[in-house]
Amino acid sequence: MGIFLDYWKMAFFNIRSNKVRAFLTMLGIIIGVSSVVAILSIGNGMSNFISGSLSSMAGSYFEVYTNGSKPITTRILDNTVEKFDSITGYSEVLAFKATAAGLKKEVEVKVESGNEMFKGKDSNEIIAGRYFDKSEYDLAKPVCVIDQNGAKEIFGREDVVGEFINMVAYGREFTAKVVGIRKAGSALQSMLFGGPKIKVEMPASFVNELFGMDPDSLYDVLLFVDDPENAVEMSVKAKQYIAAALNERGTDMVKSYELNSGIAQFSSILAGVTAFVMLVAAISLFVGGVGVMNIMLVSVTERTREIGIRKSLGAKTVSILWQFLIESGLISLTGGVIGIVLGYLFSFLISAIIKAAGSVTVLPEFNIVMILVVALFSMGIGIFFGWYPAKKAAKMTPIDALRM
Repeated sequence: MGIFLDYWKMAFFNIRSNKVRAFLTMLGIIIGVSSVVAILSIGNGMSNFISGSLSSMAGSYFEVYTNGSKPITTRILDNTVEKFDSITGYSEVLAFKATAAGLKKEVEVKVESGNEMFKGKDSNEIIAGRYFDKSEYDLAKPVCVIDQNGAKEIFGREDVVGEFINMVAYGREFTAKVVGIRKAGSALQSMLFGGPKIKVEMPASFVNELFGMDPDSLYDVLLFVDDPENAVEMSVKAKQYIAAALNERGTDMVKSYELNSGIAQFSSILAGVTAFVMLVAAISLFVGGVGVMNIMLVSVTERTREIGIRKSLGAKTVSILWQFLIESGLISLTGGVIGIVLGYLFSFLISAIIKAAGSVTVLPEFNIVMILVVALFSMGIGIFFGWYPAKKAAKMTPIDALRM
């Protein structure tokens, strides 16, 4: 154990004696490690943020829709709810763009409509007023719920319960009374779903009357379940049942979608992108390793006389080998530690830039295992690329080394 401690001391002394050269040798390792740590921590933080945000948006429902050739009748939907205990109800989905008269100018809004259960489509809570109820739906009342963005954009303030919004869509003018305010969606929701940033929710019965549509012919519906975990299973079963009821079994006319499966796919894609970018960043580690090999070859050349003296005094080949391997490993380990610290700082800097650019808070995720693996890997790079110079030094004979 004592001899290895001496090797570490010798390696530290040689590195300290050539500080600038040692730092330049470490630079490739530092850049590679800091890049890997920053990308991995931000990637994990982004994955957690997106998964958490999408999970809160998913809710206890799934969507069933047709290609437009055949409608889904309310009778089929009633039978679907009756057949499957986990399905608690359904709501039609009617969505279109409209123009609303704002405080200073006309603004574009997205009108989404359904029945009273449509409230469960959005996980953002009602912060003022209430949602429209069954009686308002049955009577096709012109009432609506808007989000905070809509309230500010149209009225210039948020406390607008009881106010009226004048809108125009497809040449039809209509006015709706605001009965509730919903919390504004996150920046992630706006980024993923796009479209107008102002959302207005209304009873679908009113929309049907406004445009003269058949309330019994539905092409897009939400079916709600008693537990979010049942959404995937019920999505498949309800799709098959509805397709059979429409005599479309085995065709692609009826489709279903639930957000939980989309979350899994999105997370998988994000993990793949993170791994690819991290792999590209890791290439600089190998470039740094080549730098370690180069400087160790120079070191061996400079210290041939020292090697010759040590071997003439009885130093074994393995001792010379360990001396140079430990030195190359120490250079890489030191660079790795510096890279980990810089990667830690860079990840918070990137997080701050993301927040400033998109109002999204992504917290970097670190764990001790990741730090240890990166540190050991960087040390391993040094040992791997330092093997050839160390082997070359160890094979020297005392006479040849002293002649040089």
